[in-house]
Amino acid sequence: MNKKRIAIVRSDFHDKHSSSWGNEWIKYCEDNFYEFSLVDWRSLESFDELVAHDIVLWHFSHYSQEEMLFARSILQALKLAGCRVFPDLNDSLHFDDKVAQAYFFKSLGIQSPKNYPIHSKDSLEDWIKTVGIFPVVAKLRTGSGSANVKLINNINELRKYGNQMFDDGVNSTPSLYFKLKSNILSAKSFHDIYNRFKRVPEFLFSRKSASRLSKEIGYVYLQEYISDVNYDLKIAVVRDRLSFVARGTRPGEFRASGGGTLFYDKSLVDDSIIKCAFSAYDSLGSDCTGFDMIKDPKTNKPVILEVSYGFSHIAQIQANGYFDRNCNWHDEPLNPPYHLLDCIVKEL
Repeated sequence: MNKKRIAIVRSDFHDKHSSSWGNEWIKYCEDNFYEFSLVDWRSLESFDELVAHDIVLWHFSHYSQEEMLFARSILQALKLAGCRVFPDLNDSLHFDDKVAQAYFFKSLGIQSPKNYPIHSKDSLEDWIKTVGIFPVVAKLRTGSGSANVKLINNINELRKYGNQMFDDGVNSTPSLYFKLKSNILSAKSFHDIYNRFKRVPEFLFSRKSASRLSKEIGYVYLQEYISDVNYDLKIAVVRDRLSFVARGTRPGEFRASGGGTLFYDKSLVDDSIIKCAFSAYDSLGSDCTGFDMIKDPKTNKPVILEVSYGFSHIAQIQANGYFDRNCNWHDEPLNPPYHLLDCIVKEL
């Protein structure tokens, strides 16, 4: 049997950010003696080069305006031409779009906090009259690491925020001050601070790229505020394997993502978390998905805050194991992009 031809798209973040998956796919090909092509998607003949392959992989970034504009349509065109692509639409249609995720969660019955996508000032006033529960979390569609997330405490704050979103819009470029403050406050030692400052060039590159993104305007997205939660879980699911990392909230903060306080306690990932994550993964029809999850203290039930096909695989590897669908733990680290490609190759 001939080995499948694999193309890895050189994303805008390839070799520029530790969370990029391209090098993990290259390593898989080298470990298993697969020939592969690393293709610059911006080159003139890139589509013709990509379409000659059986498998096309592209870990495109939400901080690249051009990739967000073109990656999904290019991948779907390649799929129509007979290529097996990742991410497919089931993975990426709602990528970096929390409003889209809210609609998907509702349509598929996925357990989540109450979400309110609002598309006019009149609808915002209707929310104030009919729901009006404060505090409430306001999020932009885009952004990761708790960027563009704020707590709204009263009607006046919400109306002011709504006027800005519907009239002038909001710049979604991640804040350097917020990032540095979060990392310093959550650091437990000088060694932690040193390791985080080593990644400042990655953040600056991301920020420079994100500065070209369009303003967010014409909507308000609100999410039910769940209090008394001091950590969340980033759950990664690839086929029948599930890994995790717990992320502690920062001092004086309600946001866990992006702070850098990571820990691994398997007891936090109980059967209800595992079953909820696998159920959502199956409902989405995804190849590989990362979920931001918490347990609601009021109900003790798991809820999914956000979903993303791309996430830090390094943090998941450090869990040093994974759960299966029967909630059994296996002492074998899960490297999501590496295992994903292995599954795709075996599937074909």
